[in-house]
Amino acid sequence: MDTSCTKNPAGERVGRLYMKKENLKLIQELRRKLHSCPEISGQEKRTIQTLKTFLKDHTSMQIEDCGFSLYAVHKEAQAAETICFRADMDGIVNSSGRPFHGCGHDGHSAALAGLALELEKKTVGKNVVLLWQPGEENGQGAKQCLGLIRQLGITEIYGCHNIPGFPQGQLLMRPGVFACASKGMHILLKGRQTHAAYPELGVNPAWVIGELLHQLPVFLEEKEPYRGMVLASVIEIKAGEKNYGISAGDGELSLTIRAHYLEDLTALQHRIVDFLEKQCGKRGVRMELRLLDEFPDTRNEDRLYEKVTALLKKQKMDYTVLEEPMRWSEDFGWYQKACAGVYFGIGAGTEWPGLHTDEFEYNDALLEKTADVFYLLIS
Repeated sequence: MDTSCTKNPAGERVGRLYMKKENLKLIQELRRKLHSCPEISGQEKRTIQTLKTFLKDHTSMQIEDCGFSLYAVHKEAQAAETICFRADMDGIVNSSGRPFHGCGHDGHSAALAGLALELEKKTVGKNVVLLWQPGEENGQGAKQCLGLIRQLGITEIYGCHNIPGFPQGQLLMRPGVFACASKGMHILLKGRQTHAAYPELGVNPAWVIGELLHQLPVFLEEKEPYRGMVLASVIEIKAGEKNYGISAGDGELSLTIRAHYLEDLTALQHRIVDFLEKQCGKRGVRMELRLLDEFPDTRNEDRLYEKVTALLKKQKMDYTVLEEPMRWSEDFGWYQKACAGVYFGIGAGTEWPGLHTDEFEYNDALLEKTADVFYLLIS
């Protein structure tokens, strides 16, 4: 292992780690093994077992299998501070409906395992928790793991995502909001079916759907009461069946709403629901709302963000500051509501296939760089 260390004005040691070749080979093999057994959110049992076996075989860390998640602890007797690094581990489904690692969580998990290897037999002056979290893709995993923040006394948490479209290995930083808040809205509408020749005798919910679709652009274009961007995407529309003799009695509308700030997302949701309730009341339609895939804004804490970027500058590590938050969502934001946290990106390559496409596979060239940055942040 090649390690370079300097001292800052306060006399504290800061260092860069360049991974041992044998450790890099191990995590490359681990990444391929994880890639071969993708599991969707909430079903990551083989993934957890694979990671647990790897940690037992190659480290002396304290390993805790929570059933739905896995964490390992590097503990030091005199340490007064506990920090955490988190990786997600669930896969998604491809266009054929089969599970695959189309977001690179296999790489995130392997890179975190690389940090475990390099922490072995080191003294870093603090306790370090490595957390492998399930269910990022549906927004449930971080909520399940939130209790660990209090239980283990974690005061700082860090996470990272590979991002195609940016130069390979370039760090992507952003103060404040890094990734948007979002949620799915599934709206069920119940009217009354009737003969298509006598629509006035029934209650067709399609008119309520149409009124909302007409009003949605107005809600999005108005600057008040929002602080940042708000978006709404129509996911699915359904009213009745393909029977030309029947005026529909049931309807469904699915939306994904998105915003830079969680407060704005809540405001947009309330405007949509209030409008629907009024229109349903006028037309005699009953409404049921289901909220799905809820994600907070991933918002970097100012003090910790300044500390991280100052450290990167000191170590001459290239990074760029994103002008706008990422439009996609990350449940890492739930941790940041419980303790100070920083989330950042790492470029997968300007021509690398996009996340969630059938062609995507994690770029193994990012494994060492990700572990390197994590190790630096321990300083």
